[in-house]
Amino acid sequence: MTEVNQSKLKNYIYLWVISYAISWIIASFYLDPTVPYDAIEAVNWGRNKDWGSPKNPWFVGCLMWPAIYLRISYSLYWYFIHFFGIALGLLGVWKLAYYLSKRYDLAWFAMLILHLSGVINFDSIPYNDNYILVTLWSWTIYFFLRAIYENPAWWLLFSLCSGLATMGKYSTLSLVGSVFLLTLFIKQVRQSYRYPIFYIAILLWFLITLPNFFWLISSNFSAFKWLNSQINPGFSFHTTVAAVSVFYPLIIAIIILYYHGGRLGWPKPLANRMANFLILFPLSIIYTWFSFHKGARITEWLQPFMPVCTPLLIGSLTVIPKKPLQKSLIGLIICSILILSGYCIIQIMNVHGAGQKFIGVKTLIAEGERRWYHRYNTPLKYVGGEDNLHQWFIIYAKDRPDVIQPWVLENDLPPNVYNRYITQTDIKMYGALLLGHKYNDCLHENFKNVRKYWPQFIIEKENVTYRSEPNAKPETMCFGFIAPSN
Repeated sequence: MTEVNQSKLKNYIYLWVISYAISWIIASFYLDPTVPYDAIEAVNWGRNKDWGSPKNPWFVGCLMWPAIYLRISYSLYWYFIHFFGIALGLLGVWKLAYYLSKRYDLAWFAMLILHLSGVINFDSIPYNDNYILVTLWSWTIYFFLRAIYENPAWWLLFSLCSGLATMGKYSTLSLVGSVFLLTLFIKQVRQSYRYPIFYIAILLWFLITLPNFFWLISSNFSAFKWLNSQINPGFSFHTTVAAVSVFYPLIIAIIILYYHGGRLGWPKPLANRMANFLILFPLSIIYTWFSFHKGARITEWLQPFMPVCTPLLIGSLTVIPKKPLQKSLIGLIICSILILSGYCIIQIMNVHGAGQKFIGVKTLIAEGERRWYHRYNTPLKYVGGEDNLHQWFIIYAKDRPDVIQPWVLENDLPPNVYNRYITQTDIKMYGALLLGHKYNDCLHENFKNVRKYWPQFIIEKENVTYRSEPNAKPETMCFGFIAPSN
């Protein structure tokens, strides 16, 4: 490919990632019937303003603060922050691939091949914390390489990205640990210890992460215990199946590259080899460990590694493709458009209920708010209940109520959604709307879980009909009301 054509490819990258983000934000916001449960957790953690949460560090909740305090629509903000982050991650993949290959066409190929994966669109929504890693990991490696080969000042951006990524998901520690090993055993990296700014970068990283460490101590390491509760020893072939389901775009990429005359091998440039080590070393450990443990969501663990593997694949080309990649790039662009179009068609045509999934919860919430205002004519400040269905009031109720579930450690595990600061006085003053077990009418509902923590309150009851989806069978549930004293 000529230098002129290469330069043209460079100019369009920003237009592509912006178009990608806008397209998926609009499609998801208007066609996805409800946000996933992870959105409830993220908003709740953001409201509690802790340095950690039952399953994640503090950055997941912190990212929801603009929606919380500026009263932006939670669902709109949810899709915006995810796909804006993914777009930044795609740009980071492009930058890293170009840094390792010095070719714009290969950088485009590394970025576009990701569009064949669900990691950057479908899976980024329910696997909430992974979008943070997709956003930041490619930049983390990119800034590391620039710190080693250009200017030690790049360590500051490395620390910022890696620190925030660590506070998004603890698995980032595997990447940071690999960098630490390189500072010990690779001469070019070890020279960083000579520069004062390197120690400032280390301080910055600890300033970002240490508050969560102290929070973990104060909460009896609840986040780590939650992970341990999901895992049991035993060989699991599911790990291999999950790996294939996540990394299949790499297989397609290898076939395309070989068809065009490219050949893969262990790269000779030290920068490319270090980049490979940063990902392949922790990935091999995670894969091996999970192969002998059952119960963990291994797919969720592997997914963030997929986006950063495509630039590493490009950096591992020992023979550059002889045939032009132009047709393959156009084909990948068409595939990305078809994937978005297919998503829209499935949602609009409600294939297998995808376009109406769980949409009945919005009607239930509207009915609950209507009855609350009819009784008390005052804002709904608190909600509670037996199952997690009442927690959807956090997202879709107009008054944006908090839950009355207190922070408690039962069997060393706290609840996923909680109110760290709720008191009896709060509930007495503002009251609470309760929702019973799914498909229990008021005759059989005693709100046992609510009374466990708040036995002192009188609960009045009303039956309500609930359909999870328009075509679902109508079932009877029970609203409970704790009257506000004011």
